[in-house]
Amino acid sequence: MSGGWNTIESDAGVFTFLIESLGVKNVQFEELISLDVESLEQLQPTGIIFLFKYPTDEKHSRDKPLDGEFDYTAVEGTHREDEKPVWFAAQAIQNACGTQALLSLVFNKDSTHEDGQIDIGPDLQDFVDFTSGFPPDIRGEALSNSDLIRSVHNSFARSSPFVSDETHMATGDDDVYHFIAYASINNTLFELDGLQPAPIRHSERGGCSSEQFAEQVVPVLQRRIERYPATEIRFNLLAMCEDLRARARAIGDEEMLAREEAKRREWRWENALRRHNFVGFIGEVMKGVTAQKLREGTYDAWVEDAKVATKKRIEERRKKGQHGEE
Repeated sequence: MSGGWNTIESDAGVFTFLIESLGVKNVQFEELISLDVESLEQLQPTGIIFLFKYPTDEKHSRDKPLDGEFDYTAVEGTHREDEKPVWFAAQAIQNACGTQALLSLVFNKDSTHEDGQIDIGPDLQDFVDFTSGFPPDIRGEALSNSDLIRSVHNSFARSSPFVSDETHMATGDDDVYHFIAYASINNTLFELDGLQPAPIRHSERGGCSSEQFAEQVVPVLQRRIERYPATEIRFNLLAMCEDLRARARAIGDEEMLAREEAKRREWRWENALRRHNFVGFIGEVMKGVTAQKLREGTYDAWVEDAKVATKKRIEERRKKGQHGEE
């Protein structure tokens, strides 16, 4: 891994083990297959992370977002005695937005908040205490320069020899993806996007308790998705919730506990695979198969069959694409 920040996948297993590796306890992420209030309420989420294709050619105003209202006072203004300012950081580094989104959730839901439910551990607590008096831009710089957070983040990046360290200004033709977070903080629904100048408020102040979060965040997400063409399906939603193994133990559901333990084993295996570069292995397999085909005298027929199969797959994808546009 390089000294910078590498790209990580929007995956429940990646985010769950990443946050655990940073010392956060009793938290996991679940991928949302459907966007409906009932399904979300069953998870009892403390926050949502939304991955979407970032419109690089879309112009943004620093005065008013496309939905909701900028709330600068949530970060810097005066607060009631039982409230804490929203922890909000400007994004200062490429490829860090996924980890920044999940940290924005846990830092605003730690046990020091009135509605806090999460033990973030001593290392992250030290970081929050250190950055609590910083403005958002300096907080973003502090996050990007944290060796602990960067090294844990990079440990979950997919190993690839083809990743380039070169960067360029994104254009409308580039596929650029971005992570943002939604949470009820101080009983108010906020969107936390490090590319925006301030948290975006989507409810009246005090108008969205933790119990109302699922009901109120769904229409906000639906409006966000409706900005895109009907053919755009490259979205991903992850809900942050209590460790479901703890919930299963609390209610004595052995079947649920076994299912969640199996899920953790699968996530652990997938994360281990991400750390390995299989290009050399694949090359050796191909050499062995090619040598065998040459010995058998079937090499030319094997290559022709592969060309036919590839052409067929391309035609099928082209037809599916045409049907999707109709």
